[in-house]
Amino acid sequence: MTDYVNSQWKLQDHRYAGDVSNSYNDGPPAPGAKPLGPFYEMESSSPAAILRPGQSLTHIHRTIHLTGAEKELDAVAHETLGVSLTEIAEAFKK
Repeated sequence: MTDYVNSQWKLQDHRYAGDVSNSYNDGPPAPGAKPLGPFYEMESSSPAAILRPGQSLTHIHRTIHLTGAEKELDAVAHETLGVSLTEIAEAFKK
């Protein structure tokens, strides 16, 4: 249970070698298509495990959607991520 799920949308050569979490700016699902929404997403992946009959694995995932004034969201970014919204935006320009 030390390797995490590989969440690429294709057949996997190493299906138990992946990321613990992913983050990205959501955008268009295809070139020229409308974006799904102008938002930043962080998601967690459960540990991948080969389970024997009777075994189980629990992963708790929460979805939190925040909306509000930029000043309020900036405070949340500082508190939870340790950076400002400006720093986040600048990082995506690089």
